[in-house]
Amino acid sequence: MSEQRPSFESHPVESEDQNTPPSGAPVMAETLRPDETIPIDLDALHRFHHTRRKGSLIVIDGVPADVGSHLLIEEAVVIGREPHGLQLRDGRISRRHALVERSAAGAHLLHDLGSTNGTLINGTPLRQPHELQDGDKIFLGRTVIKFTLVDETEATYLRRMEQLAGTDDLTGLLAKHRFDSLLEEAVRAAGLLRRPLAVLMMDLDGVKLINDTHGHHMGAHTIREVGHIIGELVSGVGEACRFGGDEFCVFLPGASLVRARELAEAICARVREGRYAVNECVVQTTISSGVAVSGDEQEAVAELLRRADQALYRAKSAGRDRVSE
Repeated sequence: MSEQRPSFESHPVESEDQNTPPSGAPVMAETLRPDETIPIDLDALHRFHHTRRKGSLIVIDGVPADVGSHLLIEEAVVIGREPHGLQLRDGRISRRHALVERSAAGAHLLHDLGSTNGTLINGTPLRQPHELQDGDKIFLGRTVIKFTLVDETEATYLRRMEQLAGTDDLTGLLAKHRFDSLLEEAVRAAGLLRRPLAVLMMDLDGVKLINDTHGHHMGAHTIREVGHIIGELVSGVGEACRFGGDEFCVFLPGASLVRARELAEAICARVREGRYAVNECVVQTTISSGVAVSGDEQEAVAELLRRADQALYRAKSAGRDRVSE
């Protein structure tokens, strides 16, 4: 008995144009066979990318809080310890140490601004304005800055890498390693200038109950929102980070005990008044805070944090949702 083979019915093509798409199909700009390619004018493409490139400064070595900092050069950038331009925390750098400016012709010129310790370019002392080339390294104090030419894609990537390296992904506050470096520098500066420095250690009350009752996603959302509150209130007067889990830390350069306590009380009030919602689930929480302020003499960071942590323990023991010294 011969094997029955399935038969396939042939349907005529409605159009002789094989490139005409079936009715309802999207019209493609161009269809290529596997053996075809589109020729590209490589010279024109190179010129296009070159004209769109901008000068960029990225810190590749120095104070840990500065490493990874990145800045595009639009017209001119001052490098130094003042809060404009590319601000660095290196104590060996002058407030206005160096300048990078873009000329009308598109060149990037590096100038030393009469700095105390001088500027080096690729290891050589800078005696006169220098036209920067892609890959040049600028040495200031113990900081090394690399000059590169980048297009918008590369600039976006560098900004993203700086954000990932420098911020806590849950709250958007400073990453702890960057906060620790800034705190070290703040304590050193407070000792030299004989100015007070306040530290707040804070811990959310009842996050474990939120996690157990509503799930960890609700607990994480609450921590995120409280982080935003702390960041908003601390902005411009100090620095904040998520110290770990649902614990936060803040330092306030130049703040007295009275000023630090006022800020801690404001944070407690905002957190207490908040409503933290995910879909139909709404929770409330409170926060406890301990405050410590350094004296006129320089104090070790570990000791200052220990005193703030002891004050936090007293706030927890006294009933939570309060500030202790």
